[in-house]
Amino acid sequence: MNDLMIDYFMAVATNLSFTKTSEELYVSQPAVSRQISLLEKELDCKLFKRNNQRTELTEVGKLYFDLFSRYKADLINTKIEAAQILGKTKGTIRVGFLEGWDLFNIIPEMMKRFHDEYPQSEVVINCCGIKELTSSLLTDSLDIAVTMKNSVQNYFEFQSYDVAEIGKILLYSADHRLADRNDLTLKDFSRDIFIAPWEIVDKLIIDAIASYTRPYGFIPELRFVKNHESLITCVRNNMGVAIVDDWVWAKDAADLKWLRFNARDIVATARLKTKTTEQVLFMEEILKDIIQNQENSKVR
Repeated sequence: MNDLMIDYFMAVATNLSFTKTSEELYVSQPAVSRQISLLEKELDCKLFKRNNQRTELTEVGKLYFDLFSRYKADLINTKIEAAQILGKTKGTIRVGFLEGWDLFNIIPEMMKRFHDEYPQSEVVINCCGIKELTSSLLTDSLDIAVTMKNSVQNYFEFQSYDVAEIGKILLYSADHRLADRNDLTLKDFSRDIFIAPWEIVDKLIIDAIASYTRPYGFIPELRFVKNHESLITCVRNNMGVAIVDDWVWAKDAADLKWLRFNARDIVATARLKTKTTEQVLFMEEILKDIIQNQENSKVR
């Protein structure tokens, strides 16, 4: 058994998709399947069951998922503690954010405050989709993430803190047939195709979009695209509309319009419960403070 097998297993267990995992890790699907098969052979058990094109963890697979989650977190913490004992305290902290957000009011202050305390440490930023953020936390590719609460709240491995409420908006092209109207509601877009990132094609996104539109009397037709950048491109070219977070950077683009409607979600910080190094906890406090203060200032 090696870390490659474990990393591939953790990624598939999080994505519940061999295809998505291969794309995330930039390897072929057979390569992912081969590592899983080797791990199953070594552990003498089946870790996944596949029915009707669905991938699920077996009961034994769930046990190993819990075990490897603890192992990965304990290993990195031990490495950091060992480095501190040896005087190698420079280190790197990896922070993830949901792709598409305008982070101009967060990252500069975050970097300054962190480097004031740890001037020799490096901060690496990674912006990606909801599933990839969760997978990266579980496989120790990220130390801490700022993401949607509903994507992490059901994982007992995570320690998460609510930091903000975020509104939802409907994004549409300035060339849309309704672009000249000022009295629009979400119901006016019931005949449109709604674009969503393929990266999070699962019950979470389908149920979320339905919950936003159902009060307006419809469930939209969905079309999934590769990622957030593809979503923005489609909307800009009037190929559909999209429900996005109010923090999205693209809403101020000249070729786009947006409509605020009555829906909100919770933004949270998340890390592994076992990831309790001094730098990670300090970064967690910085993010909580910056985002909460930023949101409070909007209310005043």
